[in-house]
Order: sequence, then structure tokens, then C-alpha cells
Amino acid sequence: MALAPKTDLPFDDQSFDYVLSFNVIYHGAPSIVAKAISEISRVLKPGGIYQGTMLSKRNGNFGVGTEVAPDTWVREGDGDKNHPNFYCNAAELVTYFGDFELSILEDKVHSKPGSWH
Repeated sequence: MALAPKTDLPFDDQSFDYVLSFNVIYHGAPSIVAKAISEISRVLKPGGIYQGTMLSKRNGNFGVGTEVAPDTWVREGDGDKNHPNFYCNAAELVTYFGDFELSILEDKVHSKPGSWH
């Protein structure tokens, strides 16, 4: 089975009560991230829950590598992580998720120092 892009989920509208996206949707330029968020909104049932991670501008890798789009960086020679990473702050995140009811928003370090998400 081929994987579907996050910008064109192969599910009917309002198919899910819960969507989890851990370290996925921020891989792309802002327009790609916005489309992925739109797709998540589309497939969630009314009252459904989305839980996910985004990269914080506090992350130690923000600004490292080549900027390929606004706030989006690629670190060449980084093995399997040689892809675009979009970074945002809390205010920008709230704007991106404007169609969602915010329950919890945390800006915290993952398991390794400097890995703010």
C-alpha cells in the first residue's frame, strides 16, 4: 500500500474522533503545513481531538542549514533528516490551528536538550 501525502488524506470527511501526528506535519514549507492542518480538520468529526507536535522556534536547530521557505530550514548531510523543517512560535501556532478549539499548548524540550517542540 502506498502512503498518502499529508496534504491529501485518503479518508472521508469527519472520519475520526482522534488524530495523532507526532513529529510529522512540520516537515514542509508553511503552505504544506497549513494544508496538512486543513486535512486534519477535514477528517476530524465535530468535537474530535487532534494531538500533535510542531517545531518551536526555541529549538536548537532553528536557523541551522539552508532556509528554503519562511521559517523552514533544511540541514544538508543530516542523513534521513535531510528534509524541510518548519518552525513556529505559540502565537503563529494558534493562527495555524485557528479552526480548532485549543485545550493545551506546551512549548517544551523533548528527550534531548535543545529539541524544543
